[in-house]
Amino acid sequence: MRREMRIGLIIAFAAVAIGCFFLLREKPGDATSSSAPLRPPKPKEITIRNVTKEVIAYSIAPAGQEAKAVEKSLAVGAIDRIPAVETMVVTYKKYSGEVSYSLFPGKPYSFRYDTAGKIDIWVGAHGRADAEDLAPFVPTPPEVVAKMLEMVHPTKDSVVYDIGCGDGRIVVEAASKYGAHGVGIDIDPERIKESKENARKSGVERLVKFREEDATKSDFSAATIVTLYLLPESNELLRPKFEKELKPGVLIVTHNYIIPGWDGKEIESTTVTDSEGKEHSVFLYRR
Repeated sequence: MRREMRIGLIIAFAAVAIGCFFLLREKPGDATSSSAPLRPPKPKEITIRNVTKEVIAYSIAPAGQEAKAVEKSLAVGAIDRIPAVETMVVTYKKYSGEVSYSLFPGKPYSFRYDTAGKIDIWVGAHGRADAEDLAPFVPTPPEVVAKMLEMVHPTKDSVVYDIGCGDGRIVVEAASKYGAHGVGIDIDPERIKESKENARKSGVERLVKFREEDATKSDFSAATIVTLYLLPESNELLRPKFEKELKPGVLIVTHNYIIPGWDGKEIESTTVTDSEGKEHSVFLYRR
């Protein structure tokens, strides 16, 4: 009888232990896991840069919460850094009223002048304080690339510099079609990576180089041809470098925007229609 009692107790203890094991065992999605506190999303920085020539007043608030708007002003050349976990809305004066624009966490933006000379906000290229933001990356359509190169007549002896080269398509095309040497300059490491890959795919790696640099600090003196798709104030900012570093006779071709102050150096302009029916302006200058 005692022996049977001992066996029964052993079995009972074993059953309890097994039950506790399964109760305490943590499984994905069970009550123990789901009760863990959720971490709040990590803020991502929105940057707003003022590349105009005047102080800009604006307000900013989380989307849908205009009552919480914070009034701000941004000095010439300054950068506002805003940690955000949700879309923010910036409001500023334009023409005779106010306009609003959505800003997304982790993205750079810039106050610039539009084609009418009015202040507007644009997507930027970067939020770095140590380098100028010359323009966001907007790919040049193939039809425009072809016309820009046609207007400057590159040869095997040409050295084509593309300032703000993006994915490298202009210097790669110059090398592929004309056998020209090319140098692409861009501050964004992702763009430089894309450029090198495009050169590799086109088999022109020996003819082209890509430099991850701030174009305002680059050396352009080896160029015989310069291509640009920057904004007017960026072209104006670079103009003194062109005048100082480029040899007389160097051709500079720009997509959509003029080089302010170089009216007397413009030798040709034309309009190109891309595959979507959109018109683009191309301007040719001689240093």
